[in-house]
Amino acid sequence: MSKSIMWAETDAKGFEAECLFNEDSRNYEVMVCASGRRLCRSESFAAHSDPMQGMTEEDRRKSVEIAERLVVEIEHELGDR
Repeated sequence: MSKSIMWAETDAKGFEAECLFNEDSRNYEVMVCASGRRLCRSESFAAHSDPMQGMTEEDRRKSVEIAERLVVEIEHELGDR
Protein backbone atom coordinates (compact mmCIF):
# COMPACT_ATOMS: atom_id res chain seq x y z
CA MET A 1 0.00 0.00 0.00
CA SER A 2 1.41 3.37 -0.94
CA LYS A 3 0.56 6.68 0.72
CA SER A 4 0.60 10.20 -0.66
CA ILE A 5 0.26 13.31 1.51
CA MET A 6 -2.49 15.54 0.13
CA TRP A 7 -2.30 18.31 2.74
CA ALA A 8 -0.89 18.98 6.21
CA GLU A 9 -1.24 21.86 8.67
CA THR A 10 -0.38 22.92 12.21
CA ASP A 11 -2.62 25.34 14.09
CA ALA A 12 -1.59 28.06 16.54
CA LYS A 13 -1.94 25.69 19.50
CA GLY A 14 0.44 23.17 17.92
CA PHE A 15 -2.18 20.62 16.90
CA GLU A 16 -1.24 18.90 13.65
CA ALA A 17 -3.52 17.46 11.00
CA GLU A 18 -2.68 15.71 7.76
CA CYS A 19 -4.57 14.05 4.96
CA LEU A 20 -3.18 11.07 3.05
CA PHE A 21 -4.29 8.95 0.14
CA ASN A 22 -3.86 5.23 0.82
CA GLU A 23 -3.69 3.26 -2.39
CA ASP A 24 -3.82 -0.48 -2.91
CA SER A 25 -4.82 -2.65 -5.84
CA ARG A 26 -8.50 -2.60 -4.87
CA ASN A 27 -9.42 0.97 -3.94
CA TYR A 28 -8.35 4.42 -2.80
CA GLU A 29 -8.88 5.64 0.73
CA VAL A 30 -8.52 9.07 2.31
CA MET A 31 -7.01 8.94 5.80
CA VAL A 32 -7.14 11.99 8.06
CA CYS A 33 -4.87 12.10 11.12
CA ALA A 34 -4.78 14.66 13.92
CA SER A 35 -2.36 14.85 16.83
CA GLY A 36 -1.63 17.08 19.76
CA ARG A 37 0.88 16.57 22.52
CA ARG A 38 0.59 12.89 23.41
CA LEU A 39 -2.67 12.01 21.61
CA CYS A 40 -3.36 10.99 18.03
CA ARG A 41 -6.63 10.22 16.26
CA SER A 42 -7.38 9.12 12.71
CA GLU A 43 -10.34 8.34 10.51
CA SER A 44 -10.63 7.19 6.90
CA PHE A 45 -13.19 7.05 4.12
CA ALA A 46 -13.36 5.84 0.52
CA ALA A 47 -11.99 8.36 -1.99
CA HIS A 48 -13.98 9.50 -5.03
CA SER A 49 -10.94 9.53 -7.35
CA ASP A 50 -7.44 8.16 -7.61
CA PRO A 51 -4.53 10.23 -6.23
CA MET A 52 -3.09 10.96 -9.67
CA GLN A 53 -6.15 13.10 -10.43
CA GLY A 54 -5.95 14.99 -7.12
CA MET A 55 -8.66 15.32 -4.53
CA THR A 56 -12.26 16.02 -5.45
CA GLU A 57 -13.79 19.05 -3.74
CA GLU A 58 -16.11 16.72 -1.83
CA ASP A 59 -13.16 14.65 -0.52
CA ARG A 60 -11.27 17.83 0.43
CA ARG A 61 -14.28 19.28 2.26
CA LYS A 62 -14.94 16.02 4.10
CA SER A 63 -11.26 15.62 5.07
CA VAL A 64 -11.13 19.17 6.51
CA GLU A 65 -14.36 18.59 8.48
CA ILE A 66 -12.97 15.34 9.90
CA ALA A 67 -9.65 17.01 10.80
CA GLU A 68 -11.44 19.82 12.63
CA ARG A 69 -13.58 17.33 14.56
CA LEU A 70 -10.60 15.16 15.49
CA VAL A 71 -8.67 18.19 16.79
CA VAL A 72 -11.66 19.23 18.91
CA GLU A 73 -11.91 15.68 20.30
CA ILE A 74 -8.22 15.76 21.23
CA GLU A 75 -8.59 19.20 22.82
CA HIS A 76 -11.52 17.96 24.93
CA GLU A 77 -9.59 14.88 25.99
CA LEU A 78 -6.62 17.02 27.01
CA GLY A 79 -8.92 19.42 28.86
CA ASP A 80 -8.12 22.35 26.55
CA ARG A 81 -11.79 23.19 25.88
